[in-house]
Amino acid sequence: MVFTRRHSLPFNEWPLSDQKMWQAVIAEGDILDGCGPGADWAPTTKDNTRKAYGYWLYWLSVTEGLDGTVNPMDRITPERIAAYVKSLEGAVASSTIFTYTLDLLRLAKPLAPDKDWAWFTDIKNRLWARAKPAKDKTQRVRPSIDLFELGLDLVNSAAGVRCRYNPHAAEQQFRDGLMIALLAARPLRLKNLAAIEIGLHLIKVDGIYWLRFDADEVKNRKHIEVPVPGILTAYIELYCAVHRPILLGPSISNSLWISRVGRPLSQSTIRHHIKNRTEEAFGHPITPHLFRDCAATSVAIEDPHHVRIAMNILGHHSLATTQRYYDQSQMLAAGRTYQSALGNLRDTLRQESRGPYKPQPPVIDKEAS
Repeated sequence: MVFTRRHSLPFNEWPLSDQKMWQAVIAEGDILDGCGPGADWAPTTKDNTRKAYGYWLYWLSVTEGLDGTVNPMDRITPERIAAYVKSLEGAVASSTIFTYTLDLLRLAKPLAPDKDWAWFTDIKNRLWARAKPAKDKTQRVRPSIDLFELGLDLVNSAAGVRCRYNPHAAEQQFRDGLMIALLAARPLRLKNLAAIEIGLHLIKVDGIYWLRFDADEVKNRKHIEVPVPGILTAYIELYCAVHRPILLGPSISNSLWISRVGRPLSQSTIRHHIKNRTEEAFGHPITPHLFRDCAATSVAIEDPHHVRIAMNILGHHSLATTQRYYDQSQMLAAGRTYQSALGNLRDTLRQESRGPYKPQPPVIDKEAS
């Protein structure tokens, strides 16, 4: 059976035994009771794992029914997992299948530590080996300096912008340019970029602006505290003193990014503006998340021996995550070298086909003479 439509069984439809199991996994507990194995997972990890388990339960309910009296971990067998993976093939990307099994294994190991999960780990590893990204991002990756310069170009040219139908076009362009330059220099996750509040996350200390986020505001639960490049200081102050108040109007908000109607920009709106600005400049859109790929790849190309630099810039929890960008950078560099070699070879062949260059005598128009 191949599923043409994904469906995650809602939590309130899970068997009672599975609901209790999940509550035990994420239980924060106290000094006496202790915490569940997933208590420290980031909210996104909890949500993705819960959905992945919901997909698994839905598949079981359709194929063989859900027996609430069975231990949830006893349902996970090599035969069922193999059938589950096969049902997903053709319905979702191979990388998605890997993610579903990874989340399921993440749940199974701590809940049944005495079970031998080696077979499941083997399946997970084989799925990872054949997993392909849903979208090829290599063709859209640009050096971060290009993105940074685009941001500066937008803010520097904003004063001359006039639009008959949008009186705040100049302010919007300045805002978008500052947003792009800041994101290129400090590639935050979109959630954090949108959440920046003046005085809370954007703080000026001794003439230098800093970006600060507490651990519970960050996906990987690691606090962020980084200085903003000094070249952006004057632009931030001009935006906050001139452009932002115009956008804000009579409204009151501490959010850094304000829409033309005086409201804080949502994540989806920020993503929309950045995609539009980059598509106008480069011919293809670059999403806020892709800025992180660009940053890691740029560092990898410029300094391939210091992978941890990119790890610190992006706030990755695992060095293996950052290593993927380094592998990608080598592929991009190889592609550019190959293209350059083809160009040189083409020029050489053209010269050889023409033979050595010989000056030709001028053509004389006898009639004219």
